[in-house]
Amino acid sequence: MFKIIPHAKKFWIYGAAAAMIIASSSTMVYALNDNIPANASASTALSTAVQRNNQTQSATPQVILGYNLVDLSKGSPDPERKQAFKTKLSLNKNLTPEEIEEKYQAVLANTIPGDKDISAEQAAAYAAEILVKAYRVDFTGYTAEASFSRSSVPNSDNWTVVFHTSNDDKSAKRYLASVDSVSGALLTASCYDFSYADVISQNPQDPAWEKKALADITQLLPENISIVSSKVIAATPEIGVSVVSSLSDGSAFAVRLTGENKEAATYQYFPGGYDGSWDISPVTVNGVG
Repeated sequence: MFKIIPHAKKFWIYGAAAAMIIASSSTMVYALNDNIPANASASTALSTAVQRNNQTQSATPQVILGYNLVDLSKGSPDPERKQAFKTKLSLNKNLTPEEIEEKYQAVLANTIPGDKDISAEQAAAYAAEILVKAYRVDFTGYTAEASFSRSSVPNSDNWTVVFHTSNDDKSAKRYLASVDSVSGALLTASCYDFSYADVISQNPQDPAWEKKALADITQLLPENISIVSSKVIAATPEIGVSVVSSLSDGSAFAVRLTGENKEAATYQYFPGGYDGSWDISPVTVNGVG
């Protein structure tokens, strides 16, 4: 059922739900950040399509770590990356150079937070708190790059924060979290590198995978929220194991595990219940949540 041809496999892993990306400002976030690979942007940019997480956040994040913060919402885009983004826009032959510039400026404006939004410092603290719980990583000495994204979808503006070291090794782990721009609540979280190596997950049908997935989801939930049901939606050596859990408040959480240690590659929160976007097969009315 889950057999996928090789060239389609990676597309599903990183981009099957890319059709949900409904705000161009997210495209700018990823186009202007060299620390997010193209295949990661498809899945993490989904945060723009997620409504506000209704889980209560603490007024002040509990994790204070020695990372160096870079607020990308205040800097000028790199000329080369700016040109690359405008080149992508120029692929639409119906746009004049003036229209391309206008669209670029409009999207650029959507990368600047407003008065209602938390600061880059606050967003990085919330992101760090989430990622420490998810991956138990010490961010001392890391650089945190915070990018803001405004969306046309109500209550879906967000900050995306990427934590990375100065290590240029393509196998070096990078950690990413997108949080609601007002509450700091989790939207998506992931761990990735630039090696693009195929990761084979052994014996994905083993029940231990789902058990690990549920434990990983549970560690990110508030004390008053619990898992009421779960469903394995994919289990292959190439993809790993993806599990969706419906929660006691009507929302849902998904996680994809891969590799020898069953590491969580990506988390996503669904405040309105699971919408089917992680399914390999077409979305049906029978999704969890």
